[in-house]
Amino acid sequence: MASDKIVDIAIVGAGPGGMACAIEAKLAGIENIIVFDKAPHHNDMIHKFYKKGKRVDRDWMGIKFEFVGNVRFEECSKEDYIQQMDDLLASHGVLDKFVYNHEIMRVNKGEDGLFEIVYGNEVADEHKVKARNVILSVGRMGKPNKPRYKFPKEIRDRLNFNLSKVENGERVMVVGGGDTAGEYAYGLVELEGMEDCVVTLNYRKAEITRMNPINTEMTLKYLNNGQLINKLGVDIESVEPSENGKIKANFTDGTSAEYDRAVYALGGTTPKDILVNSGIQTGEWDVPVFDEKTMETNVAGLYTIGDVVTDQGSIALAFNHASFVLNDIAAKNK
Repeated sequence: MASDKIVDIAIVGAGPGGMACAIEAKLAGIENIIVFDKAPHHNDMIHKFYKKGKRVDRDWMGIKFEFVGNVRFEECSKEDYIQQMDDLLASHGVLDKFVYNHEIMRVNKGEDGLFEIVYGNEVADEHKVKARNVILSVGRMGKPNKPRYKFPKEIRDRLNFNLSKVENGERVMVVGGGDTAGEYAYGLVELEGMEDCVVTLNYRKAEITRMNPINTEMTLKYLNNGQLINKLGVDIESVEPSENGKIKANFTDGTSAEYDRAVYALGGTTPKDILVNSGIQTGEWDVPVFDEKTMETNVAGLYTIGDVVTDQGSIALAFNHASFVLNDIAAKNK
């Protein structure tokens, strides 16, 4: 592992943008890099939320982006896209740069001008690595907030903050009104192998106002056709074990309902914690302030790319961001 040395670039996130950064770095002659992702593979959102055979497009909501860098792909099925990316990473010799199943806890810039990245997983102690440059490509699915009511210990394992424990056939309540909640809710409806799940979306407000346009469109589509059960406009007052050991949710309108699992996506539309803790200035909707030509933030050497800086979730745009960043880093290293 790179914990005993200084890397030139640490990349946080192995989605399209982070993956493209690794390839662009290699092509720029920068080989001393490391890429972190909390998932077990690159392109985790494609793996999780694209049905078998679903087409992967480079554009977003009809907005077309031309590739400007060295990394590109042919529009194709989910399976072919993953294979294309595997082949690209292998052909550029960067597969060994990826560290999976590790989440970044902190990114701090020291007085020596180097970034210290603290990372770990559920079973390991904290690790640290230092980097001259850091690229944050972490998407918009930040850690959610916990609700104000207590989680009874008897059902705590059924009250989750992601989809990793959901099993087919369960009655699942997704709680939240932002992008993460929408992606979890309609993603479960579309997810292969989860066809028998019954999914409810709960949000205290009666209307969806916090999601980006594509998530709003998809969520409303499934709410309107009944594939998502609508529990908007009412808050949860408390949760308790039901008679058979499942979740009994008590709502503020006096009703109750039983679920096998609740998935909380409260807040976290951007990974604000890592941005703020890293000293990055943020503007409206917690979007980081950055140079549009280089993607560099107010912290020298710290870059943000992809969904975290735009609601235009285009793979081509993320690839282009990677090119902007590596052009800047390579120019500064001359």
